[in-house]
Amino acid sequence: MNKLLIILIFGIAQMSYGQSAFATSVGLSAGYTEDGYAALFNYNYHKGRSSYIHVGLFASFSKDKETVGYEIPYNIFNIQPGYYYKIIENQGFKPVSLFIGAGGMLGYEILNNGNNELPNGALIDAKSQFLYGGFAGLELDYAFSDNWSLVAKANEYYNINSDVGNWYPYIGLGLRYFLY
Repeated sequence: MNKLLIILIFGIAQMSYGQSAFATSVGLSAGYTEDGYAALFNYNYHKGRSSYIHVGLFASFSKDKETVGYEIPYNIFNIQPGYYYKIIENQGFKPVSLFIGAGGMLGYEILNNGNNELPNGALIDAKSQFLYGGFAGLELDYAFSDNWSLVAKANEYYNINSDVGNWYPYIGLGLRYFLY
């Protein structure tokens, strides 16, 4: 009975929400980041057809290859609230849009799986820590149905206090689903 009530409430909320000028969407992209790979899950609140508020969860899995003889793994996990604005739109058979966005970033950086010692006994000077900073990005959106679109993302992150490096890129490809 409780499941039926939850489904009913959710359905009514979605129908009433769908009649407004606003929409929501979720997306998942995967791709390349500096020295590794990453994934980005995002929830977007579309304020209209030309802009949206973005909240993303980012996970990066990389290895520092500059250290002589060793690859030191590091992972970055963050949450990134931001705002995207449409700068170009092609209203052809299937709409293509280009968005530009920026926002803040708060996360955690894990170095060498939390171990500060290398196999040869040397100690890593850096440490795992909380990160903060910002990001700027471009997003190309190709709508191939009413609810689905293909998304290409290019973000540049700036971590103010990272021990690995302040700047790192993310280039990914993914899907977006509009909930309305």
